[in-house]
Amino acid sequence: MKKLLFLGVGSALVFTMSGIGSASADNGPHMSSAQSAGTTGVVIANAGASKCASCHRAHTAKAEYLLKQAQPQLCYTCHEAGAGAQTDVVNGTANGLALRGGGFANARIGSGLATKDMGALTPGSTRIPTLNQTIPALAIGAPTTSKHQIDGTTAGTAWGNGAINSGIGKSVTLECGSCHDPHGNGNYRILKPVPVDSDATVAVNIPDAAAKVYTTANYWLAGDLNVPAGGTVLTGTPKVTDPAGDGYIQNVAAWCTTCHTRYLAGSGSYKTPNAGYPAVAGATPVDATFMYRHRSDANYKAGAANCITCHVSHGSNAVMGGTSVGLNPGDTPVVGNDSRLLRVDNRGTCVMCHNV
Repeated sequence: MKKLLFLGVGSALVFTMSGIGSASADNGPHMSSAQSAGTTGVVIANAGASKCASCHRAHTAKAEYLLKQAQPQLCYTCHEAGAGAQTDVVNGTANGLALRGGGFANARIGSGLATKDMGALTPGSTRIPTLNQTIPALAIGAPTTSKHQIDGTTAGTAWGNGAINSGIGKSVTLECGSCHDPHGNGNYRILKPVPVDSDATVAVNIPDAAAKVYTTANYWLAGDLNVPAGGTVLTGTPKVTDPAGDGYIQNVAAWCTTCHTRYLAGSGSYKTPNAGYPAVAGATPVDATFMYRHRSDANYKAGAANCITCHVSHGSNAVMGGTSVGLNPGDTPVVGNDSRLLRVDNRGTCVMCHNV
């Protein structure tokens, strides 16, 4: 089954382009060897020996940009089981634990074991608050049912990409380097401020984490408290006094929607056509496909209504059945029970927040 491009890269773990040593985000092999202006006496041997030759060949390259191997296979020389890096993006693990972004072949998301607690009835209302949501990590991975297609040859659909009424999206062909900068750039998970083929006109920068934690025991916790407040913050109202108001959750929806442009939705977008589109809230014409949408730009806490709250970036093992099968933008048909990178079975991600 052809897997199609969908939401969310914000929890994306890194892809390396080095075969030397352990890869850890933009540390080690991913740290740029470029020197700052005015630096003198740069020792060339220290800059090139363990970096350039790990991935590039000057005269015998087998892939563009003088790469010795095409993506994603080049990236997998480090980022697959037993290959040297601590992050195995193929099987969704890091040092044997569950990788936050899932995996391209297998993932450890306890999508069928998700739970929440029901709070006490709010006096004078019918509201029952939702508490303590948990999506546990599995001890053994399960095959993915959806993923970002990054083989560099298979075309997928960037759902929601494009101007109002331009259809369901555009066809794109992705590879690891479409989203990540293998040379390092100081951003979170070496994410490119403008992903390749995104058509974005505004770069989105996410501050890097002070301490890099790639794993999770609860897939409901989508934020990263190791990231300082700041970054681009294009939407919403950042509440930096909130202890969970990290720079990752503040910026990741804006980053995801550099590709999925018409998925960016603000408060009230469930009842106001086009709400959330830059400078077109309430404008006409109304988008025939993406008319009313769930809010996706909340940026003040780990459980906010954000792209990455519901979706993982690499691949999900969630399963779909019954009326959950075949749900696509514009009711376009889908083969099988594609889980759309969701974290919970059967679109149960809705019930993680809503009590209906």
